[in-house]
Amino acid sequence: MSLNRFAFAAAFGVAAISALPAAAQMGPPKLDQNGDGRVLYAEYRSANVDKTLETLDADRNGQVSRKEFDKFAGMARTFGGARAAAAMDQWWRSTDANADGAMSRGELESSSRRRFDAADSNRDGALDKAEVAALRQRQRAASGN
Repeated sequence: MSLNRFAFAAAFGVAAISALPAAAQMGPPKLDQNGDGRVLYAEYRSANVDKTLETLDADRNGQVSRKEFDKFAGMARTFGGARAAAAMDQWWRSTDANADGAMSRGELESSSRRRFDAADSNRDGALDKAEVAALRQRQRAASGN
């Protein structure tokens, strides 16, 4: 492979992975959007639900079909291996609560809320730096990174 082809492939890979939702990304999204050192649920929701729909909902119908999801799950499998693929499959199963083959906005919000609440270990309604670090560590462990 020539250097130019390699550079293009590497750039494409980075772009593809950065487009994945938090559960599948190699690098997590910026959660503390206002820079105050705390992550409120509104910030977390924006980085997860809104970004997931923006990225995966190709037909812009307000939900992510299994076909749309599988496109990105395939990239996670390619770049992250079997553990990343398993994490994506688990995310699908835990999010598509009614098993209708699509992740609706409501299902994404419920899933996001569960993850936020689980990460908020002191139950103060915000994630501090230690809680965000612990959340990211769990995500890395689940995806094999």
